[in-house]
Amino acid sequence: MKPKSIIFPVLGMLILVGCGQVIATSTMISPSATVAPSNTPTPSVQQETDGLSITPDNTADVELLRTVTQDRGRVWTMAFSGDGIYFAWKDQNSLNVEELAGGVPDFTFSLPEMDLNSFAFSPDSRLLASAQTIWDIQSRQVLHKLSSHGRLHPAFSPDGAWLAVSGVQPIQIWDVASGQLVRTFDTTADIDSFSLAFSPDGMLLADSGHNGRITFWDIASGREVRTFGRDAAANDVHDIAFSPDGRLLVSVGTDSIVRLWGVADGQLLNAMFHNNGLYGVAFSPDGRLVASASCDRTVKLWEVASGRLMNTLRHADEVTSVVFSPDGALLASSGYDQKIYFWGIPR
Repeated sequence: MKPKSIIFPVLGMLILVGCGQVIATSTMISPSATVAPSNTPTPSVQQETDGLSITPDNTADVELLRTVTQDRGRVWTMAFSGDGIYFAWKDQNSLNVEELAGGVPDFTFSLPEMDLNSFAFSPDSRLLASAQTIWDIQSRQVLHKLSSHGRLHPAFSPDGAWLAVSGVQPIQIWDVASGQLVRTFDTTADIDSFSLAFSPDGMLLADSGHNGRITFWDIASGREVRTFGRDAAANDVHDIAFSPDGRLLVSVGTDSIVRLWGVADGQLLNAMFHNNGLYGVAFSPDGRLVASASCDRTVKLWEVASGRLMNTLRHADEVTSVVFSPDGALLASSGYDQKIYFWGIPR
């Protein structure tokens, strides 16, 4: 892959999603991003678990293994790389990456583009993308700057060939190798798109927005396949995720309900109440659990098959993000208290 650098100064928008509110501010984005090394030692959280994946059978044994306090503001979003080597998180104006095994200093991508709300690892764990930038993790260099005006949410296709970016319509599809825009998916239904997810087979792209809306797009044709969920009229859908087998989609938002949908027909299969507005959601790698992150300062673990609440994990403040490690042995959560919480089954 021979990347071509494309640099555009663009006008961005920061969307901070709170409990039932969205605050938008605009900022001028710098055309460059820098990499600043850090001497902070990497916590070896993996060494503190017994290696068991978190499943419905052992959720009662899940405990807090460690908290890591950050000094750069709230931790908005997090992600594990697909190979389980890296862990990354986004704070107010930087994207931080560390190796989970420990012993290697972490490093930080400084982000003058203040509108970054989320980011994504490529499936092969070589690249990291925000809505405006694609980096090579090993070299720590910028591969592409994308002219994605005011867009916030990136998602790699399962084969790593495409990067979808959304925020303010239309959704854009970028060729990762060349850094060129190849397609847009436009809808007049809503102004903003809060979350994006590719189906595991790469055939569908799902996005969510205002008034309970979830839309499926056909990647090959660029056509809208289905829009559903509008019965939740007061709900802004903040986050969505496909199950590992691609048969289910989970969604969460301002109305405090974790919803499970059938991908084939868009039918609502189950709804679980989580006390307060919801920021984030994630399937476990085996697809048997869903974790939801809430304004009520908790993460809840739900059994997918039954919809039963299996465990409640408590924070000191609102929780904005929750993710499972690829092997399912770790659950990470973060939020307003500037801490990252690592959960698992201790040795």
